[in-house]
Amino acid sequence: MTVAQPSYPPSSAWAEGDRFPQLLRTPRHRWWQPVLGIALATVTGVVIAVVVVVLVTLVAAAGGGSADPREDSLSADSPLGLLANNLVISAMIPASMLAVLVVHRQRIGWLWSVEGRFRWRLLGRLLVVAFVVVALFFAASFFLPPAGIGHVDPPPAGTLAGLLSVILLTTPLQSAAEEIGFRGYLTQAIASWFGRPLAGTLVAGAVTATLFALAHGGQEPALFLDRFAFGVIASWLVWRTGGLAAAIALHVANNLVSLGWTAATGSIEESLTASALDWPYAVLDVVMMLVFAVLAARLADRWHVQVRRPRPLSVTPEPATDGAALSPPGAVGYPDQRSSTPPPSGGEPPWGMG
Repeated sequence: MTVAQPSYPPSSAWAEGDRFPQLLRTPRHRWWQPVLGIALATVTGVVIAVVVVVLVTLVAAAGGGSADPREDSLSADSPLGLLANNLVISAMIPASMLAVLVVHRQRIGWLWSVEGRFRWRLLGRLLVVAFVVVALFFAASFFLPPAGIGHVDPPPAGTLAGLLSVILLTTPLQSAAEEIGFRGYLTQAIASWFGRPLAGTLVAGAVTATLFALAHGGQEPALFLDRFAFGVIASWLVWRTGGLAAAIALHVANNLVSLGWTAATGSIEESLTASALDWPYAVLDVVMMLVFAVLAARLADRWHVQVRRPRPLSVTPEPATDGAALSPPGAVGYPDQRSSTPPPSGGEPPWGMG
C-alpha cells in the first residue's frame, strides 16, 4: 500500500492581501458605512471634547481660577490648559474605535495594523530612531538664519514642572490620537469607497493630509505645506509599514521635543496658535520627515515587518496517490470567517491590543 503524501498549494498560491488603507473594504462593506462611521466618530469626539472642557473649567474654578475657558488660566501655557488641549484631541481614539466596532462591525485591531493588533515592540524601536532624527534636526534649526534661540521667558519652576509632566504623560496620547484619527480610521474609511486599491490609497492620503493641515487653523503657505507634507509622509509610512507605529513614532518624537522646548521658553500657546513659518525651517522640517521615512522603511524590511493582511487564493489540491483528495492547510482570510474548531483559551485579545 502506498502512503499518500500531503499535497499543499505552492507558495505562489497565497495572494498578497490588503494593504492598511483597504482593511475596511471586506465582503461585508457597504457604501454608506464610511458616511455613518465618520458622522458617529465626529459626534463622539465633540461630545467627549465638551465633557473635557466642562470638567477642566470646573477644576479651574475650584482652584480659584477663572471659569471662562477663554481666560489665561486655561491657556496652553498653563498645565491645566495644556492638559485640556491634549485630552480634547485624544478623543479621536475612542471615537475612531467606536466607528470601526459599531458601524463597520470589524475588529478594532484592524485600526492599528494589518496584523490586527497594536505593534508595541515596533513602536518602541522606531521611537528611538525618531527621537534621534528629530533631535538632530531640531538642533540644526538653531543654525538657520536668523541664528539664536529667540525670545526666552521661562515660566516659574512650579509651572514648568507641571507643563513637563503633562507633556510627558499626555502628549504621546495626543500625537497617537491624531494618527489614529487621520491616518487610521479616516484613511481606511475613504479608501473603502474605491475598488482600486491604488486610487483609494492616493485619494485617502491627499484628503487626510489636507484635512490634517486645515485642522491646525489659518496659516501661511510655508506652514500649511509643512503640515501637509507631514500628512503625506505619514500616510506613506502607514502604507509602507502596514500600520500606524512608524507614523505615531515620528509624531510623538516631534511633539515631545518641540513642546518640551516651548515649555522651557514659555511659548507653548504661541507655538500651538502659530500661523506662519519661515521657508528655511519648513524645508528643514520636511527633510527631517523624509530622512526618518527612509530609515523606517529600510528597518521595516530588515525586521521583516508584515505590510499586508494575508489572503489565500482558492486552490484545488492535487489528488493523492490513493485517490483521496487532501485539503490544503487552513489559511488566514478576511475577518468574520470562522473556523469549526473553537480557538484555544488565552489567545489573541479581542480588542487587537497585543
